Amino acid sequence: MRQLKPDVVERRKRDLLQWIVHYYIKTSRPVASSAIATESGVDLSSATIRSILSELEDEGYLHQPHASAGRVPTDKGYRFYVDYLTGVQRLAADEKEKIERQYRRHISELDTLLTETSRLLSRVSHGAGLVLSTHLRQHLLKRLEIIPVSGRNVIAIVVTEAGLVRHWPITLPFEASPRHVGVINRFLNENLRGCPVSEARRVVAERLRELEGEFQEVSDLARDLLDEMAAVVVPDALYVGGADNILVSAEEFADFREVQSLMRLLSEKRALAGLLEEELKAEEDGAKAGGHLPGVRIGAESGIPELSGMSLVSRVYRHKGHPVGVLGILGSKRMEYSRMLGLVDYVSSLVTREIRSWSGEGSE
Repeated sequence: MRQLKPDVVERRKRDLLQWIVHYYIKTSRPVASSAIATESGVDLSSATIRSILSELEDEGYLHQPHASAGRVPTDKGYRFYVDYLTGVQRLAADEKEKIERQYRRHISELDTLLTETSRLLSRVSHGAGLVLSTHLRQHLLKRLEIIPVSGRNVIAIVVTEAGLVRHWPITLPFEASPRHVGVINRFLNENLRGCPVSEARRVVAERLRELEGEFQEVSDLARDLLDEMAAVVVPDALYVGGADNILVSAEEFADFREVQSLMRLLSEKRALAGLLEEELKAEEDGAKAGGHLPGVRIGAESGIPELSGMSLVSRVYRHKGHPVGVLGILGSKRMEYSRMLGLVDYVSSLVTREIRSWSGEGSE
C-alpha cells in the first residue's frame, strides 16, 4: 500500500480540522464522521476519517460530548481555526455602507461616540459590543474653565484633546466676580493646554507658587477647582452594548448559573475592563504580537472563568499615534471569526477617523 508523506498527512488533517470547526460554527451541531464523508467533499474513506478524528481528539483539538455523538471543537481547536485564517476578511462594500449609515449620526462627545460604537458592534455582530476608554486622568487637557451660575455656584467644564467632555457643579467658598472668573479661565488654559489631567494639579501648584501673593484670591479659586477636578473620574470607562444578546447563546452553557455569572460579569464590568486594559497596556508597551492587528481570546485564554464559553475579538484604537482605547465583540465561540475580525478592524478605523475630525486633522 502506498505510504503518504508526513507533510501530506499533516496537511490533510489540518484541512479537515478547518472544515470541522467551520461546520460547527455554522450549524452548532456536533460533527459526525458521516457528515464529513457526505458534506465536506474530501476524498477519504470512512475508516480514514474516523482515524483522523481520533488523532485530533487525542491531540486536544476536538472532544466528544457523548460516546454516540459527533465531535465539537475545544478551545485549542478554535485557536487553530483563528490562527489558520490567512488574513482579516475584508467586509463587503454593502456591509460597510450599512455600518456607515448607522454610525453617521451627529457625535460631538467621546461618551456618545463610544456608547454608539458599542451599540453598533452589538447590532452588526449579534454579540456584546465592548468599548474601553482610557481614564480621564490619562487624557490631555484641551480646555478647562468655570461658568458662573448664581451666587457661589459655578459649572466646571473639562474638554480633552480626544473629545471627552466632563462638567460638574461646584459651590465655591466665596462669590467669584466676573473678573476673577475671566482671570482664572485664562490662567488655567494658558498653563494646562496639552497637560495630562493627572499632572494638572502639580503644574498649577508650581505656577501658583511663582505668583503667590500677587493673585491670592485667584490662587485659592484655582486650587479649589483643581481639587474638585482631581475627584472627578469617568463614570463608565467601559461601554457595553447588547449584553442581552449573550442570552441567545444560553443553550451552549451546561448550567444556567453560568449564564447568570456571565451576565453579572457584564453588569459589574470590573474584570472585563481589566481584560481590555491588558490589551491596551500591551499595545502601549509594544509587546502585542502582530503589531496593530485585532486580537482573539478564546475561552480559557481570557483568564476569566465566566468567559470560558465565549470568545473575545478586540482591537486597540489610536489618536495621534497613541493607544487611547479598545473596542471588541464578545460572543459565542462559534462566532464567524473572519467577519468579526473584519468588523472590529473597520469600526476601529471609524472611531479613529471621528476623533481625528474633532481636531481638524486629515488622514494619517
